[in-house]
Amino acid sequence: MDKEALSKLDEKSLFELQNTIAEVIKAKNLENGDIETIIDEAFNVAFPKFDGVGLNPWIEGALLVCPGARIDKSQVKHVCKFIVVADEWSWESSNMISDVIRRDQSSNKFKQHSITLISPYEGMKVEVVSQKSQNGKHLVENVESFIFSNGKLEKTMTKSSRSRDH
Repeated sequence: MDKEALSKLDEKSLFELQNTIAEVIKAKNLENGDIETIIDEAFNVAFPKFDGVGLNPWIEGALLVCPGARIDKSQVKHVCKFIVVADEWSWESSNMISDVIRRDQSSNKFKQHSITLISPYEGMKVEVVSQKSQNGKHLVENVESFIFSNGKLEKTMTKSSRSRDH
């Protein structure tokens, strides 16, 4: 369908078409990708040794790969970094394909890493939220904002001083 044909549709039909397209893309992502391999490879590269909280999200084929982490510093302190997709935590997104969590308690400090795969759509807003927690209170260190456009993740802004509970 071209723009002229689409412009003749009413809003209800356009929204139905938009939802159908999103469902088809999600189904294709499930069919085309070897989800377990993508997740395993993402775990291998997403968490560098210097901080362990993870890289920013990236596009793998037609999927958005969202690393997340929580690293305990003590019983009352931790650092964490998680992804917000269209104002929802990535693991709560209706566009989620898979969410895998791996916990490491081999040392005296608890570490949790996750990889969430999302089926992105044009204009999807993505935020990377980095926080510190002390005595149960989260303090945002940094928020990086991105938008999914033309098959790519484009950075739009970086800011700080915003809290979100998780």
